[in-house]
Amino acid sequence: MAFNKSRIQIRLNAAIIGFILALCGQAYAFTGPSASDMPSVVEVEGRQVSLKNLSSPIAESEQTIKEGAEIYIKNCVLCHGDLLDGKGLFGDSFFPRPANFLHPQSVLSKPLSYTYWRIMKGGPGLPERYNPWDSAMPAWEGTLKEEDVWKVIQYIYTAAQERRKSKETPQAEPSANRGSEVYAKNCAVCHGDTGGGDGPGAKISSPFPRNFIKGHIKFRTTPFGKIPTDEDLFNIITEGTPGTTMPAWKHLPENDRRSLVLYLKTLSKKFAKFIKKGKTHKVVVVPDPPAFTLASLERGKELFIQNCSACHGIKGRSDGTSTKKIVNLPTDAIWPRNLSKPWKFRRGDKRKEIFLTLRTGLSLTAMPRFSPRIFKDEQIWDLVHYVQTLAPSQKPKTPPILKVERTDGALPIDPNDPLWQTMDSNFYPLGGQIIQSKIVQYPTIDNVVVKAMHNDSEIAFHIHWDDPTVDPILKKFSEVVESPAPPLPAHLRSDDPEDEEPAEEPQPQKFPDSIAIQFPVSGNSSSGKPYFLNGDAKHPVNLWQWSSYPMKAVEVNASGVDTLTTQSETSQSLASKATFKYGRYSLVIKRQLTTEDTQNDTQFRAGQSIPIAFNVWNGSAGETGSQKSISSWFPLILE
Repeated sequence: MAFNKSRIQIRLNAAIIGFILALCGQAYAFTGPSASDMPSVVEVEGRQVSLKNLSSPIAESEQTIKEGAEIYIKNCVLCHGDLLDGKGLFGDSFFPRPANFLHPQSVLSKPLSYTYWRIMKGGPGLPERYNPWDSAMPAWEGTLKEEDVWKVIQYIYTAAQERRKSKETPQAEPSANRGSEVYAKNCAVCHGDTGGGDGPGAKISSPFPRNFIKGHIKFRTTPFGKIPTDEDLFNIITEGTPGTTMPAWKHLPENDRRSLVLYLKTLSKKFAKFIKKGKTHKVVVVPDPPAFTLASLERGKELFIQNCSACHGIKGRSDGTSTKKIVNLPTDAIWPRNLSKPWKFRRGDKRKEIFLTLRTGLSLTAMPRFSPRIFKDEQIWDLVHYVQTLAPSQKPKTPPILKVERTDGALPIDPNDPLWQTMDSNFYPLGGQIIQSKIVQYPTIDNVVVKAMHNDSEIAFHIHWDDPTVDPILKKFSEVVESPAPPLPAHLRSDDPEDEEPAEEPQPQKFPDSIAIQFPVSGNSSSGKPYFLNGDAKHPVNLWQWSSYPMKAVEVNASGVDTLTTQSETSQSLASKATFKYGRYSLVIKRQLTTEDTQNDTQFRAGQSIPIAFNVWNGSAGETGSQKSISSWFPLILE
């Protein structure tokens, strides 16, 4: 690999630029444009609206605020979060982050007309100096009725102001009556007025909000199928569940959270029966963990393959053979946890937390308990030790710049080539495309990992992403290794050979699995960066799109989310190769740095910063067209 002074200088410059970009991104995420940036007049659905002294035409009332909350939950909560703090399910997926309405310089410090402007015009309507094409904020003009926009504004201002005052208000002793009030204000919009898990927010949630009437709580210290303790309920209210729309309510006064516990227990008859029968909780005790040893790891691996791989897969990527039978999103039978992403563990990824999940199981899911009558504590710890080796110790950070490393010699097309192991990995989060056209609210694919290199004439990208299912047609053209069914216990095995049925000819699934790398078109004469969601008429983009069927990469152009056009055959110059192993696609895609088609292609030059973004479609989940996972723009620089 080349290594010289100029390369070091480029690395240093990239680091400095990245640091500045990170700082700018943080500031932008908090403040956005000021009120002075607001135009005096905007065009909304073909009419001119003066923003000067603009006020809400709808009188504020408890009913309009409630309706505003429902509209917010259905349309805004996945990004801005249930708590209005910008920490929704996709809060970490887009840069800059969704606005935090609780920040002192956010909308509360600005007039209502400012918020109206930002909701109606979204990211594309930002002033040019704020790099409008980076923002994932949709323009809600034409999607939401104007009166609904004003109801949302009423809700945001009212709820945000209440959040600020909640810690200042003296709290009464915990009671079910107080809990009823707290529940109605904070929980009913998702869990329903009577606790049936059927609130307006249920339709955008996966997993569904908990049905409190049934009394089944996933995260307990009590055995499988048993009601939780008061402390279990209090802890889940306080800490929330990562990777879902259930936030942490730790900002509520403790007495309010204790009151919520008392009220939730009135929603199911099981708690009253428990008391009436004089029962007491049998809490699962988690012993202190033993020291990690290689012998424990080996035992844990064997236990995992035998007892867990049928659902979680050999590498823990949710691709086990049983998933085809148990996963059904419409009924809330969701994918088994991807164990290679511990930051997504609902209870937590600490050793004692994993131990407790294994011992108690998760009620109303396919995750069983590991009974102490069958599995000793030592065996559970062996499993815990092995599970922790399936993942990095912490969530990878997203680099401010994707560095395309320079190397000598030919660039490898094989994803398994050893040269790729010497390159830096770059983790990029993805969010569901919930902005335009047909959307996808809970995508399976939530990140890509990218490596890149060039040799002064070609550029190549190595990308991998986890997908629990492979397009069957890939088996006909490439290397595919799927997680096998777990072996039978020794006492059930037979020495008699089984008659194997002839393998069926692989057929493509209805929609292919696909990924696209997106760049601005170098021949674009207009100033400004394209909209990250496939550009627009004035700012087109160039995409390198690989699909599992037909299995090849093609160059595509787009000027909007639904306007993909494949380039002519004479303008195609991509080479690619893909493999699939244990729930993970790996792809290499490469091209010459420069081409003759300067009007449609991206042209690469060393030292130049070029925006890059990613689109991924999970075809087996019905994703096609605008239904996909997407990323924001990130800067790319060739060494």
